[in-house]
Formats: sequence, C-alpha cells, structure tokens
Amino acid sequence: MLELTDIHMPHMGSVEFALLTEWLIKPGEEVNEGDALCEVSTDKVDTEVESPESGILISYVASIEQEVPVGDVIARFAPVDSDPDQVARAIAAASGEHGGDVAVAPTPAASPSPAASPSPATVATPVTGSATPAVVFEESKPPTDSLVLAASWFSPVNRPPAGARRGSPAAAQEQRSAGELASKSGFLQSQKSELTVPTGYEDVAYSATEHTRLRRAIAKNLTESWNTAPQLTAQVDVDFSAVSVARAKLNRDRASRGEAKLSYLPFIAVALCKAIAEHPVVNATFTDTHLLQWQTVNLGIAVDTPDGLLVPVIRDAQSLSLTELADAIARTSAALANGTGRPEDLAGGTISISNSGSVGGVVSTPILTKPQVASLGVPAIVRTPVARRSADGTSELLTIRPIARLGLTFDHRAFDGAEALRALISVQNTLENWPSEG
Repeated sequence: MLELTDIHMPHMGSVEFALLTEWLIKPGEEVNEGDALCEVSTDKVDTEVESPESGILISYVASIEQEVPVGDVIARFAPVDSDPDQVARAIAAASGEHGGDVAVAPTPAASPSPAASPSPATVATPVTGSATPAVVFEESKPPTDSLVLAASWFSPVNRPPAGARRGSPAAAQEQRSAGELASKSGFLQSQKSELTVPTGYEDVAYSATEHTRLRRAIAKNLTESWNTAPQLTAQVDVDFSAVSVARAKLNRDRASRGEAKLSYLPFIAVALCKAIAEHPVVNATFTDTHLLQWQTVNLGIAVDTPDGLLVPVIRDAQSLSLTELADAIARTSAALANGTGRPEDLAGGTISISNSGSVGGVVSTPILTKPQVASLGVPAIVRTPVARRSADGTSELLTIRPIARLGLTFDHRAFDGAEALRALISVQNTLENWPSEG
C-alpha cells in the first residue's frame, strides 16, 4: 500500500487565508524539504510556500485562484523511495485516469480535514469518451459556505493540467478556465462584485479599475480600525537642528567607508523607543477589560510599495542601536520592494511609524494599525522661520530652523490626550538634544 502524506498550508503570522496563485512543481516530481512548492498571495504580501518535507508530489488538493485557510491540505506526497509503478498508478488514480488499481492511504498523523477531503459520495465523477467531459453528481448539493469547500467538491478545479509550472501561461490559463467553468456552473462563489455607479452619475463618463486584493484588505483593515477606536492626533513641532548636525557627521564617516547614508527615520525610531520606556502606555493594546502593555517594542514602519501600503515589523527595536535600526529599516523595505517579504514579517507590531514626509507631506495624522493604540506620523522636515530668545534672554530673534510637526495618533480609550502629549514631548526632547557626536 502506498501511503501518502498530506501537505498543509503553513501558518504565516496573523494570516488566516492565502490565495494559491501558482504551482511550481507537477505530479511525479520529487521535492526536497525547503524547495518552493507553490506561490500564494495574502492580504499582506505575496510569497512562496516551501515544502515542509521531502517526497514525490502525487496530487494537488488546492487549485490555482483558490483561497485556502492556513492548516488546510493543499497537496499529497508519496515517500521519496516509493515504487515508480505505484507512484504512476497513484497519480493516474488521483487525476481520474484508468491507471490500474492502487491502494492509497494517507498517513494517520496527517489526516485531511473534512473541508479539504470530501466524501466519495459528493465527489464529481468525470465521464470519459467526449471532447468536453460531462460531470455527474450525486443528489447531495455542493457546499456554499466557503470557496475552499466548494472548490474541493468540484474535482476538475482541484486538478491543474500535467506540466503546470512557473513560466507556463497556457497551463495557468487552463487552470483558471477550470475555475471559471466551476463558477459558471454555480459551484464556486464569485469573488467579483458588480460595478455600481452612484445615483445621479449615470450619464457621467468614467473608467473603472477593480480593486486589488491588497487594496480591499487595506480598506477593510482601516475601516475596522476607524470604526473601533476613537482616534485623535496630538502634535508638536520638533527642531531637527541637533539631529541634522549629528547625521551629517555620521554620514561623512559612513561615506568614507562606502556605507549608505542614514535618513532621519532611524533617529526618530530611536527617540520613539526611548519615549516608550518612559511612557509604556503607548506601546499597548486595548481590550474590553485590560490594557495590554507590551514588554518589547515591535516597531512597524509603513512602506509605500507599488502595490499599496505595507507595514513590516522590526522586532525588539528598543534593543537596537541607531545604525542597527537603520539597517533593519532598509532591509525590510527592500524585501517588500523586491518581493521577498514574508507574511510573518508584517505581523505582531506593537506601535508604528508612518513616514509621509518621504513623499512630501507636511502634516501626518495616520490611522491606527489595529490592535495598536498609537502611531507616530512623521511629515517632511521643512525649513521654517521660528522665534528664538537671544543668548542673554533680553530679546527674541527670528531664525530659520529645520522643523517637522510630529503627530501621535492614539486610541482615546487607552489613555488621554495629556499622556499622548507627554510621550510626544519625550520624543521631541530626545531629538532636539541629540548629541553632536551621534
């Protein structure tokens, strides 16, 4: 008997579902542990799923364009040392072809969940002998409560064509066509909604662009955050003169060593971590009964990507030096830009920085990233005329200083505006008194 092992969609931080976008291997191919098995897309990032173990791929359980809950079965493997004839028969049996009788049993330790393994009474049975196979179903109706169940029930959707692999547009299109067939037959719920035009605008010319998955996820998360937490933004003007002097010196030294220049962002990150040590209430999560004050600073840095706003997390930021924070910010931003970011890199943040100044914004009032209770908005640093007392204190002088109006958006359920301002003033004091030696 050929024993098969179920391969599950791995857990990826706080992600609950992943959309399977491409299979990278085909049935009959040997897979080593750690090899890329398929590509998935989540509401956070696109990534490759690595094989959790070695084996020979026998069959796909999840299909392209199927949204799969983490933990559900996506494929089945046979042991690497399996008899080739048994492997061939198992693949034929899984694909509905007549390849001879073969006994196939999943390993007891990895039994498939009911959602991913429909009973024989509800599996569609292909009828051979026609150009377009008919599908015969028993009296039971296809499940409609989830796309995963419906797709599992409709067997042609589960079976990408032989040879499906990255770089094969025809194979990918054939799989998508199978999904469209299922949708037209009523077995898959459509994820696309009909376009509606506001009343009174029926005669106004327009173009329409469907929202991407990421844009829908951003809209959903921000709406939930706004509707859940009463949000206010406290603001103070910060003079970056001292930071500018220290930064210029550090960048001269770094340039002499061939290292990249530091932006202002890591200085602000250091100042925020110091403020949290004095005002831990801002590094927290509000619940109905408690305020959870986190004992580490997992700092989210909002990054503007071509696909939309993403917030990678720098863990234990309070323990990093200025240059270590700068390197971590550059590394996480680059990973998102080149597509190597992982969903877990965007999970577990305890407080965030939104750097709208990178695109020229002069005021920043970010919306909170749930379940955080505070987010620091960093606008552009602008040379601004300000009044300063003379050295003898007898008069005031007008001078030009590099000023940025930092804003701390906070959840008013967690604490009051006075505490938000105290935390923000702590950030201000650190930045305005930065030592010139860096």
